[in-house]
Amino acid sequence: MATELTERENEAAPVMEVRNVEKHFDPSSNVIEKLRARLSPDSRSKIRAVDGVDLTLEKEQVQGVIGESGCGKSTLLLTLIGEHLPSEGELLYKGNPVSEFSKADWKQFRREVQIIFQDPFNAINPHFTVRQTLKEPLRIHNIDQTEERIREVLEQVQLRPAEQYIDRHESELSGGEKQRVAIARALIVDPEVILADEPVSMLDVSTQASVLELLEDLTTEYGASMMYVSHDLSTVSYVCDRVNVMYLGRLVEKAPTKEIINNPKHPYTQALIRAIPIPDPHFEREWTQIKGAVGDAQDLPTGCRFKDRCPERMDICDERPLLRPVDGDGGHEAACHLYYDHEDVVAASATDGHAGVDAE
Repeated sequence: MATELTERENEAAPVMEVRNVEKHFDPSSNVIEKLRARLSPDSRSKIRAVDGVDLTLEKEQVQGVIGESGCGKSTLLLTLIGEHLPSEGELLYKGNPVSEFSKADWKQFRREVQIIFQDPFNAINPHFTVRQTLKEPLRIHNIDQTEERIREVLEQVQLRPAEQYIDRHESELSGGEKQRVAIARALIVDPEVILADEPVSMLDVSTQASVLELLEDLTTEYGASMMYVSHDLSTVSYVCDRVNVMYLGRLVEKAPTKEIINNPKHPYTQALIRAIPIPDPHFEREWTQIKGAVGDAQDLPTGCRFKDRCPERMDICDERPLLRPVDGDGGHEAACHLYYDHEDVVAASATDGHAGVDAE
C-alpha cells in the first residue's frame, strides 16, 4: 500500500538534497548555563558543526565526504538520517522537505534510508544472534520475516555458508564479520540510500579492502545511492563517484573522484592528497605543509576557515570565499580566493543572496 510520501515522489528529483544546512549545538553543560544562553543568545557561543552545506545525491550515485576529525562530516551524516534536526536550511528526500514529513513519511524514510556505523563492536546487540539481529528491522517494518531472506542477505555479504553464522552471537564474530552483519542489517530492508560513517576505519587493512569491495558490489547490485564519510581519501576514492571535501563545517571543494585526485584545487585538498600513503619505501614525496590542528568550532575565524593553516594565505582570505566552478567546469567547484575574480564575485553575491564578506 503506497504511503503519502510514495505518492508525492518526484521522479526527476535527486534522491537526497541538502540546501544550506546548518547544525549548531549548545555547549552549555548545565541548566543555569543553558538558561543564560537563551536569555543572552550569542551566535559565537554555538558549536557550528555544520555550517551552510549544499549537497545533491542522485539516484544510484555514490558520493564521499572527507576531512579531518572534527570537521563536521559525521554530524552531517546524522543530520541526513534525521538523528539531528537542522538548525537552519532544508533537507529534501525525493523532492519532499523532511520538515513536512508525517509519521507515515518518517516510517517509510527510516526503511529506505539506512546507516552503517563506524564501530562494528558496538553496533550489534550482544544478546542477539545474527538471526535475531536481521529479523529486528524486518519486524519493525512489517516485512515478511522469512529464513530465506535472512540467509540470502548473509550470502550477499559473504558470510558463507549462512548456517555457519546465523546462530552466532556478537562475541563469536571477528571485527570484519561484525561489520558484514551490520551491512546485512542495512541491506535486508532493501534500502534506496545507504549512509556509511567510516565503515572500515576500525578494521585491519586486509579486512578493509574486502569490505570496500563488498560495498562497491552491493551498491551496484541493489541500485542504491550511498553517502560515504571518511577521513581517509584513499578508501573514499575506491568506492565514490564524487568527492566533497569538508573543513570546519563547510565544503571547500567538490569534484568527480578522478578529477579531485588528479587535479585538486583547494590547498587543504592538495595537502590531503599528499598525505595518502604510497606503498613504496623508495618513493620520494613532497611533504604536506599543513601546520597545526583543526580549529575550534565554537570560536571560528572570520573569512576562510583554513587561512591560519594555509601556505597560500593572502589578505583577502579574511573575507569568506564562495564555492565557485573552477577551470570553467561546473562539475568541479572550490571555495578558495585563488580561483576567481573577486570583483565579479562580489557583484554576483549581491544578486544571489550571498555576502561577499563573512559576517560571523
